[in-house]
Amino acid sequence: MKERRLNVFLVRAFLFFYYAGWSLVFSFIPVHLRELGLSMREIGSLSALSAFIGALIQTPIGNLSDKVQKRKPFIISGLLINSFIYLLIFPRISAYKDFLFVYILSGLCTYTILTISSVLIVDLSLLGEIGRDYASSRMWGSIGFLVSILLSGILPILTYGRIMFITIGIIFLVSVFLVIPIKEPERKIGILVSGIKGFKNLISNKQLLNFLFFYFLYYTTLTSASTYVNLLVKSLGGSNRMVSFSYAMSSGIEIPFMFIMGSLSDRIGRRPLLVLASLALPLRMFLYSIASSPLHIVAIQSMHSITFAVMVVVPIAYINDIVHPEERGTAQGMFNMITGFASAFAPFFAGYIADVVGISRMYLSLMLLAVVSSILLIFYIEESKVLQKDRNDSLLMFLKVLSVPLYRRGK
Repeated sequence: MKERRLNVFLVRAFLFFYYAGWSLVFSFIPVHLRELGLSMREIGSLSALSAFIGALIQTPIGNLSDKVQKRKPFIISGLLINSFIYLLIFPRISAYKDFLFVYILSGLCTYTILTISSVLIVDLSLLGEIGRDYASSRMWGSIGFLVSILLSGILPILTYGRIMFITIGIIFLVSVFLVIPIKEPERKIGILVSGIKGFKNLISNKQLLNFLFFYFLYYTTLTSASTYVNLLVKSLGGSNRMVSFSYAMSSGIEIPFMFIMGSLSDRIGRRPLLVLASLALPLRMFLYSIASSPLHIVAIQSMHSITFAVMVVVPIAYINDIVHPEERGTAQGMFNMITGFASAFAPFFAGYIADVVGISRMYLSLMLLAVVSSILLIFYIEESKVLQKDRNDSLLMFLKVLSVPLYRRGK
C-alpha cells in the first residue's frame, strides 16, 4: 500500500511537471518561430511532421515496451533527449531547414513519452479501475499546464528567448528524476498490442470506422484551432501575457469538466454528449473568426468545457463499448493512431489556409469542416451505451431523440 501511494504521487508529480513544460512548448514555441520569420505554413508543417512521425511509431514503441517489460527507460530517454533539444539546440538555430530534423526527433520523443506514460498508468492500476485511475492521474497534467500558463502570464520573461528554453529544459529534467523512483509492477497490462487477427476484426466493424472518421474530422478541426490561438491573439494585438490567459482559460475549465462529462456519459449515454460537442464546435470556430479583441479569445476559450472535455473522455468510453474486450488494445491503438494523424494534418492544413486567406478567415474554413463532422455524427453515428431504465419518461424521450442517428429515424 505504501509503495502504491508513492507510485501514485510520483506519477502525478511527473505529469504535473511534464505538462507544465509542454504548455510552454505548445503555447510559445510557435510564437518564437513566427518572430524568427517563419511563415504560418512553415510552422504548421513542422508541427505536422512532428505529429506524423509520432503517430507512425506509437504502436511499435508500445509493443516494444511490452516485449522488454519495461516502461521507464522509454519515458526517461524521451525526456532526456527533449531536454537536450530545448537547452542546447533550439536556441542556436533559426532556419526552417534546421528545424526539420529537430521536430522529427522531438516528435519521436514526445509521442513516446505520451504513449508509454499512459501505459505505465494502466500498469499501476489496481482492481481493473483503469478509467478512474487514469482520469485522476491525468488531471494533474492539466493542473500543471494551467499553473505553468498562469505563471507565464504573471512572469512574461519565462516566454522569451533563452529563458524560455532553459525553463523547458529544466522542467523536463525534473520530470526525469520523478520517473526514476517509480516502482514498475512485474505484471504488465498491455493496451497497445495490436494483433493481426484483432485488427482484421476491427476494420470490418462499421460502427467503429464511422466513429473514427468522425473523430478524425472533429479532432483535426479542434487541433487546428487550438494550434493557432496564440498567433490569433498576437494578430489582434495581444501580448504573450494574453496568450497565457487564453490557454489558461481552456486548460482551467477542462479540469472539472473531464470528470463531469465522463460521469454524465455513464448515466445518459455517449451520443448525446457527442452531439452537444459536435454542435458547439462550429459555433466556436465562427466566434474565433469574428473576434476583434484578445479578450474575446479568452472568453471563447471557455467553450473548451464542451468541445474538448467531451472528446478527451467520451471517445475512449465509446470505443470500449463497441468492441470485444479482447480487442480493446487493438482498438485503442487505432484510436491513438487517428489522433496522431489528425494532429499531424491539422497544423499543416490550417497553416496553409491562414497563409492564403488570413488567420481570421482560416477559422471560417474550420467552421465548415466542423459542420461536416457534425453532419456525419448526427446522421450516421450510433449510440454505444444502453440507457438506464430508471430515468424519468420525459428525459428518456429527449435522450432517445439524441441517441438515434437520423438515418434510422422512423424505422
